[in-house]
Amino acid sequence: MSEIAFKLLEIDLTTKTSKVVDVTEDVKIYSAGTGLGNKLLWDRVPQETGSFDPEQILHFGVGPLTGLCGGQCALSFISPLTGWKSGATSGGYFGAEIADAGYNTGILITGKASNPVYIYIYDDQVEIRDASDLWGLNSTKTNARLQEKLYQETGEIFRTAVISAAGENLVRYANIIFDGIHSAGKRGPGAIMGSKNLKAMVVRGTIGATYADHQKVWALQKSYVTNPKNALTSIQYFGKHYGINNWTSTYLSNPSTLGDFKYGSIMTGVKNNHSFWDPICDNYNYNDYMMKYRLWHHACPGCIIGCYVSSFDNNPTLGATVCKHLYDNSGGCSANWMLKTYEEQSVVSAALEELGMDGEELGGVVAWAMDLYEHGIITQEDLGGIDLKWGDLDAALALMKKIAYREDKAPNALADGFRRAEQVFGEESIWYAYEVHGCAMDTQEMRSGTNRFRYTASAQGARKHGEPRDFNSSLTQCSYHAGMLSNSFGSINEGTRQLLNAACGWNLTIKDVEDMYWRFFYFSRAVSHRAGYNVPLGKDDIIPVRAYTETITDKYGTKYMVDEPYWREVEFPDYLENSCKLNRDGSLPKSELERLGLGFVIPELDPSVVR
Repeated sequence: MSEIAFKLLEIDLTTKTSKVVDVTEDVKIYSAGTGLGNKLLWDRVPQETGSFDPEQILHFGVGPLTGLCGGQCALSFISPLTGWKSGATSGGYFGAEIADAGYNTGILITGKASNPVYIYIYDDQVEIRDASDLWGLNSTKTNARLQEKLYQETGEIFRTAVISAAGENLVRYANIIFDGIHSAGKRGPGAIMGSKNLKAMVVRGTIGATYADHQKVWALQKSYVTNPKNALTSIQYFGKHYGINNWTSTYLSNPSTLGDFKYGSIMTGVKNNHSFWDPICDNYNYNDYMMKYRLWHHACPGCIIGCYVSSFDNNPTLGATVCKHLYDNSGGCSANWMLKTYEEQSVVSAALEELGMDGEELGGVVAWAMDLYEHGIITQEDLGGIDLKWGDLDAALALMKKIAYREDKAPNALADGFRRAEQVFGEESIWYAYEVHGCAMDTQEMRSGTNRFRYTASAQGARKHGEPRDFNSSLTQCSYHAGMLSNSFGSINEGTRQLLNAACGWNLTIKDVEDMYWRFFYFSRAVSHRAGYNVPLGKDDIIPVRAYTETITDKYGTKYMVDEPYWREVEFPDYLENSCKLNRDGSLPKSELERLGLGFVIPELDPSVVR
């Protein structure tokens, strides 16, 4: 069985040229997706490069398993929000379309266009086209105009990746919207596209994916899809809970479901994370909402879960809308802003996609702004005339739009995220900012469960990305497939081994897969360390003061607050050592870097971060 070759399409917007690069040897070492992205960032982005400099790159990563067990497009870039290495993933069919076009490790964007452009890819036909007529359009209109134009031109339906107002105006947590319904939003890839004057990318692939052993791949895929345990898992967890698709509904209004969901003590915050529950949470009955508005469940290629739940609403603010209520664009806002109902949240969710911003980050900064306004730290004048009261939908929507377009003092500051806005609003604002690494807490509150460890230890900034299990993004698989692989193959690593061997023609052992896993994790951290994360060591890994000075209470009277000395001296070092295989101070283990072939990173890192 012959090994397959891996091709990367590289597009230089400055010179308006493209080429196909053979990256087979790198994929064997680092895997594809964000694994290859680490190597590209290390080799291509000089240290001290500014967030929006033309030298920054943006990798739309796919790999040999894209479309087999899920089909995420995994992005790699230096975040304009944190300044560190970052990753963002999107489900849907865009990643699989890239692979079908013959580029089985994705597309690398370099340089900067002199005027607004979009990239056209139809198999081996690659063009950089003028996008002046698209600049300024929201995501839905951009997608619709491109689809209509390209269908008239080719008779084909293209997959699209577009930015909206937030990306054009370099909001540091701007999304990229895929096919009008999916988004990659963590830490600002849309702003990277905007900085390059890249409005959109369209892809149509008719070549199809290539595997070393197609029959073996099909047999493995069939066993995965038809496994009765996987069907049961999909129905039990994702049909019942993730189909409901909102942490606020599932947890806040009924924390007893926590045991059902088997996520441990994970809850979301209310009113800028000042509480775990408020009577308003009982208004969020998602079963009722879905009975009225649900359209369909949508799955990525090769996925049996179908977690994407869209809903239709005809609301007075935006008119007819289609939106999704994923936990990261609903729980980050909803009760955290004190919105009254899911109908109101549906307006916010639709507006998020239209304006092109990450729901968790926006949810955090808007809740913070409401808190600051209530306490007189920012004023109505700062907000451009908005009376920003808790639970006021119209005020929230007005602020969202001002942030996306960078209008007025406070919205413009909020567009840059917590840390930069804190410098504008003053020292008094910092206590109210519920953030780690300058990033908003996502829907899952950190004063319960394991998130106070995972978010603080993440070298990508207060998100699940950046922990060891993020190797999934290197395989372009959703993390929810982990249990499914175990059901079918006995363990995650064994499933990964069999799939990669059949797809690539490799002969990996379990030890090889384990080494690839940890090589990915350490290399990801090394890229961030070189960019400034945790230098000197320990300066970034701190939890917000409110987490250990403010007690919050859930619906049933249970109180939560972090024991900061114990967390800092015992719990967090234990987590770093046992779960992350780092030194107890968070530094990279030099011996492991050398064993895994990463010794070349050591001379470029501060001595404090390698021991």
